[in-house]
Amino acid sequence: AKAFKHTQGRWPKKSATFLLDLLKNAESNADVKGLDVDSLVIDHIQVNRAPYMRRRTYRAHGRINPFMSTPCHVEMILSEKEQVVPRAEEEVEVKKVSKKKLA
Repeated sequence: AKAFKHTQGRWPKKSATFLLDLLKNAESNADVKGLDVDSLVIDHIQVNRAPYMRRRTYRAHGRINPFMSTPCHVEMILSEKEQVVPRAEEEVEVKKVSKKKLA
């Protein structure tokens, strides 16, 4: 955290492993579909909230409290990187000048 000039903070190790697993899965899916794996680029990535999942936790004196988990939906779209084709040299167009401006 010192490198980013913050006093508090954690590194999201669990969510990073989820994203890495999702990338590996997408890579294997692209390989099965016959796409070039080396030219894949993340085109779109989005994380949305999912409905809470409810469980119960047992407390003292016979009470029960909710034990909620906060899941999410991760959407990732990969596409093949297009090869850059150099443009052909364009001819310089000569502007037409009216006779009034020439005079």
